[in-house]
Parts: sequence; C-alpha cells; structure tokens
Amino acid sequence: MKNLKVKKKLKKFKKSFSSKLTFSKLTKKVKFNLDKTYKKLSTKKKKVKKFKNIRTSAQLKIQQKIREQIAKQKHREKIAKIQAVKIRNQERQRVKDEELKIKKKELSLKVEELKLKVADQKLREQAEQRLQSQEKRKKDEERRIRLEQKRLRDEELRLRIASEKRISDEEQRIRDEEKRIRDGEERKRLEAEKKVKDQEQSIRDEEQRLRDAEETKRLDAEKKVKDEEQKVMMEEDEKKRKIEEQRIKEWEIKFDADRKQKDEEQNLKEEESKRKDDERRQKLELDLKNPDKMN
Repeated sequence: MKNLKVKKKLKKFKKSFSSKLTFSKLTKKVKFNLDKTYKKLSTKKKKVKKFKNIRTSAQLKIQQKIREQIAKQKHREKIAKIQAVKIRNQERQRVKDEELKIKKKELSLKVEELKLKVADQKLREQAEQRLQSQEKRKKDEERRIRLEQKRLRDEELRLRIASEKRISDEEQRIRDEEKRIRDGEERKRLEAEKKVKDQEQSIRDEEQRLRDAEETKRLDAEKKVKDEEQKVMMEEDEKKRKIEEQRIKEWEIKFDADRKQKDEEQNLKEEESKRKDDERRQKLELDLKNPDKMN
C-alpha cells in the first residue's frame, strides 16, 4: 500500500515538472524574431547596394544613417542573442536542477522502498526463527524421550549381560583349571623333548660354525683379490681422467686464442667501418658547405 502511494507522488511530481517546460517555447519565439529581423536588415542592405554608384551628399548621409542603424541593429541583435543564450543556459540549468530534484526524490523513494523491504524481510526472518525454535524444542523433547527409553533398554541389557557373564566366567574358570592341569603335564613332556633337541641343535651349530669360518676365510681371500683388481682399475681410470682433463684444457686454451683473434679482427673491421663513415660524413659536410661544387 505504501509503495502505491510513493509511485503516485512520483507521477504527480513528474507531471508538474512537464508543465514548467513551456518556458522553452518563449526561447523559440525570441529566436524566430531575431532571425526575422536579420532577414529584413539583409534585404535593406541589398537595396542600398543598388544605388551605390550615385554619390550625392544626401545619399551619403542616408547611407551613413543606414550603416548606423545596421550597426545599432547588429548591436541589439548581439545583445538579444546573448540574452537568448543566457536564458537558454538558465533554462538548461533549471531543467538540470529539476532533474536532479527528481532523481533525489526517486532515490529517497527507492530508499524508503528498500527500508520497507528490509523491515518485511526482518519480520519474515523473525517468524521463521520462532517456528524453527518451536520445532527445535519439539525435536529436543522427542530426543530426550528416545534417550530415556534407550537408557532403560541399555540398563536391562546390562543386567542380563552381567548375569550371563557371571555364569560364563564360572564355566570358564572350571575350563581354565582343567586346562592348567593338562598344560602342566604337556609342559613337562615338551621340556624333556626340548632338552634332547637342544643338545642335537648344539652339535649342528658347532658344525655350522666350523663351515662358516672356512667360508669366511675363502670370501676374505676373494675380496682381497677383488680389492686389488679394483685398485688397479681405479688407478687406470685416474690416469685416463687426467689425460682427458689435460686435453680439455688444451682445447680451451686453443678456443680462447681463436676467439681472441676473431674479436681482434672484428674490432679492426668495426674501426675501418667507423673510419669510412667518418670520411663520408666529413665529405658530406664539405659538400653542404660548398653547394657550388655539388652543382
């Protein structure tokens, strides 16, 4: 409802502004009168030119008088044009001011409309917040009831499990006692068998130790031979590396010498080219100073 009132006020304001624009008709009328006056003066000027050949004193006075009238008319026309431009500028400024007022009014109306929308949005958000709070309280109550029911079921299950566990523990204790007796007898039998196996394993370990000692000696001898061969190979590689380094150094020295020679040749060429350019420039300057020689 408030938005409709705002739109009606805006339309009324635009209508009143359009009625004020009739002032522009006045400027058009002034411009038309000025054009009409200028045409009349131009026709009079043409009529005067027809009698230019007659040089009587009366005509000269009339011509002087016409010139003064034309000058006065031009001065009045100039003042009228300046006034018309001034009125047109004032009218434009007034139109701009009116447009600015309309824009400000529209902006204030839009701000008011935005405030209404924000208030409406706040009301909707508050209503939604209340509904959400009510739903949350309802859900929390249902959750509390479910948790209480679950707690009762868990308590009942815990009591049943505790009772079953006591019976199961007693049965397990009896089974463990029987197993302990059987394990004791089995352990004694295993210890006797283990003692015999340990003695046999000790004999086998001693034999393996002797074999390992012999294998170690053999491997040490082979390793010593391989180390000697590796040492010889490394010495040969070192000699090759030194020879290669010496060859690279010689190549670098040769390359630096060649590059230095090329640089010197290039510098000589550049100096020669510069000398020729200087000679040509000097010759051109002499020719410019003595244009007769060029002809």
